[in-house]
Amino acid sequence: MERNYAAFILKDSDGYTVVFPDLPGCMSAASTFDEAYNNAREVLPAYLDTMRAEKMDIPEPTPFENSVADPEDIDAVVGKLLVPAKMPGHMVRTNITIDSYLLDAIDRITTNRSAFFNELAEQEVKRRMPA
Repeated sequence: MERNYAAFILKDSDGYTVVFPDLPGCMSAASTFDEAYNNAREVLPAYLDTMRAEKMDIPEPTPFENSVADPEDIDAVVGKLLVPAKMPGHMVRTNITIDSYLLDAIDRITTNRSAFFNELAEQEVKRRMPA
């Protein structure tokens, strides 16, 4: 599943810094605004992966409209972003029943049934979840 975290882009004399208020320590530096934006999309998943590996609790994101920059940074804010991050759980083995014709068709287009079903299930859950 996916979570969206608010990030702020700050400008100072050295360039730009991206910070995530919900994730202290999750930040990235850049020389341009565009680079800062792109870095935000890279640093967030890496930071969350590290938190998962260290078995740290990952906080729920604050709703975008309620997210505020640190008061010390407020004058440096030049942008506010909503950055998506995949939040995978752990894989669980399960048995399913499926029509043999459909399974044959799936096997003709993929060598990894689990990845195939996982990707389709994720898309369908996202489509059916209320916004």
